[in-house]
Amino acid sequence: MTIKDIAKKALAHFKESGYVFTPDEYKKVFCNEAKKAKVIIKDCNKVAEYITKLDKKYQMIAKNYNIKNLDELIVFLINYLNREDASKEKENLENFFLYTKRALDVIAVLPIIKSKTIAIKHIDFLKPYMEKEEFDKLRNEWFEFLSEFDPSIVKKGARVAGIKSEDALEVIDALIKKFEESPELDYLVDALIYTLTPSYAPFMNNEVAILKKQIKEDNSFILSKAFAEDLKILTQKRIKLDKEELKRKLKDLDQIAERLSIKILRILEKTDGSSREIKNITVELQNWRKGDGDFETIKEKLLTIATSIDKELNHFSEEMRREDEEIEKLRQKVHYLEGKLKQLSKEVKTDFLTDIANKKAVMEELKKQESAFNRYGTNYSVVFFDIDHFKNINDTYGHDAGDVILKSLGLLFKRYARDVDMIGRFGGEEFVAILPNTDKEGAYKFAEKLRQIIEKTKFMYKNTRINVTVSGGVAERKETSSSTETLKLADKRLYLAKKTGRNRVCAEDKC
Repeated sequence: MTIKDIAKKALAHFKESGYVFTPDEYKKVFCNEAKKAKVIIKDCNKVAEYITKLDKKYQMIAKNYNIKNLDELIVFLINYLNREDASKEKENLENFFLYTKRALDVIAVLPIIKSKTIAIKHIDFLKPYMEKEEFDKLRNEWFEFLSEFDPSIVKKGARVAGIKSEDALEVIDALIKKFEESPELDYLVDALIYTLTPSYAPFMNNEVAILKKQIKEDNSFILSKAFAEDLKILTQKRIKLDKEELKRKLKDLDQIAERLSIKILRILEKTDGSSREIKNITVELQNWRKGDGDFETIKEKLLTIATSIDKELNHFSEEMRREDEEIEKLRQKVHYLEGKLKQLSKEVKTDFLTDIANKKAVMEELKKQESAFNRYGTNYSVVFFDIDHFKNINDTYGHDAGDVILKSLGLLFKRYARDVDMIGRFGGEEFVAILPNTDKEGAYKFAEKLRQIIEKTKFMYKNTRINVTVSGGVAERKETSSSTETLKLADKRLYLAKKTGRNRVCAEDKC
């Protein structure tokens, strides 16, 4: 059917109804006839064409309004344009910018050197309108700071100060007060003198008495350097005298202990006759020459031990059996704990969202490959990946959708990487691959293969397909003077890939 035929049908429609038509009414009837005839007329599809040129946000809203003609489209646009308040947006942006500046001012005065340094630098660098890459660099610095910061130091300080608080300023104030207090040291005097009194050698009475008198007269002497030196000298002397006296006292006892040890070893080698052997040991100890009181006391203890050995040996086999059972339980527990330790070690080096290596694990692997390069000359390559337009995905579908994309990419990286390769999340939407024993050409093929796979993959979120692409930058170690420079070169080429169109991989300085 031709356009002329469609026009005739439209005219016939009005003649039959006897109605005087307007141009808009004629167009409506004409387009309906064309649609019935399955003839595509460009002028009849202008509304749909114009809607496709709108921002995606307004396309989605317009779809719900079922706009049929240009008048309805114009009314729709007028309504939404009237709702936009550019001056309000600008005012909000300026207020938010000033608020961010003030927040950085606050951080800059906090007594934490790293956060203070970052805040001061960002105050000078921050400006009202910045590129996404610039914001990413600022955000990553805070991300690294949070990854390394340990807030438990405040709790430790609170315990030392004896207060319950998580406010660092309160804890510092309490610690200062605690250290400024003048300690009462009288209770330490007797304890110090007790530690200086020899256990065996009664040859230091004068020195100890003099020191005690001096401390009693002036407690602050305990905090002096001179007291520390005196304490060290007297302690060394006490230990020396005790050792010499004990050596004299136990000379004979050493011989008894040696013979007793030999006898016990022989008993343990036999399966019976232990009672007779123990009696022989007891007789030998009883006939030993008499010594002084201290020595005699120790010898009596040995005699008691000797008489109890026979009784203990009767339970020896049973004890060994129980110990074997305990050892087996301990072995199983050690095996279980080793498994837990491996699991925890993996979690420490795994990104919580994507279940692949985190930045710390990537940097450790980079050090390992750098060591192999320096020692054996083994080359390696680094690939930097970044999700294209990731902010738009978050803005359009929400951050939950962004998390789904990151998790899905983690699965893809794990599936297509070699066992020797490491791919980890470096921060935000950035990923880094370290490819051992691989030159730049091989790394480029690997990166390009992953780029194509990601481009063809259907990423779904709540029954909605989301198109995802990545850009990549490749560098090999032989191109640079260090692992750090290799990483920077890959990052530089990634930026070049994004700058020259995205959804591509750059392995040279000209992409």
